[in-house]
Amino acid sequence: MNNDVKRFGVLAPPGNTAMERELPFALPAGVAMNHNRLSRPGSGISADSLLAMADSIGRAASDLAQAYPEIILYGCTSGSFLAGIGREAEVAQRIADLTGIEAITTSTAVVNALRAVSAKRVFMLTPYPKDITRHEVDFLAHYGIETGAWDALECPTSEAIRQVSSEAVRDRLLANRNRIDGCDTVFISCTNLLTMDQIAGLERELDKPVVSSNQASLWAVLRHMKVDTGYRGDRLFQRDGHIEVSRPGPARAAA
Repeated sequence: MNNDVKRFGVLAPPGNTAMERELPFALPAGVAMNHNRLSRPGSGISADSLLAMADSIGRAASDLAQAYPEIILYGCTSGSFLAGIGREAEVAQRIADLTGIEAITTSTAVVNALRAVSAKRVFMLTPYPKDITRHEVDFLAHYGIETGAWDALECPTSEAIRQVSSEAVRDRLLANRNRIDGCDTVFISCTNLLTMDQIAGLERELDKPVVSSNQASLWAVLRHMKVDTGYRGDRLFQRDGHIEVSRPGPARAAA
């Protein structure tokens, strides 16, 4: 064994366990993931707490950069879109300028992924309280993606999200089948929600693309790294697409 592999870095919320659980098992041979945790006050699912993670980016990103990943993912959906509609790439730009390494947020990855599967009208499932879910509806609308219907698990904390099994996510979606019928794509939000082992089955059951935050994040970083994603059966992983990343400013890039 040696370290001659392609690698990407992940910055994730302190209570997020799903990315560490799902992503390593979904990687193709020759690709490695390095992970570091951000900090925030408490585990409540609130805008103030989620946005406070940005204060810890400096140390977390600088430490992660010492693993020399090709790209760094800011792995929190709500923590990037809550900064303001159209501002979700700002945190990625901050990481890129700080480390000299290209960066992307999960929110940007989700938009790229939904465009790749030609989503126009989605059914969205989130674990968030309703106010944050409604903000995500506005976020998607800003990028021309209509939310035809949505459902929210209304988990109050990161711990509560962790208690939701991927099977429970599947069952909640199938219980919404009539509402999903009026949409062309299913989107499951939140990087702390286990989903990836259910996506292929849901796509067969519902006969439409199913995109989750973790799946979209992995697809985006692999595509940017020019890694073939055809090894997975998910519809998204069979698609190419434009990946919008933040690149370091000229001074940092030349350093």
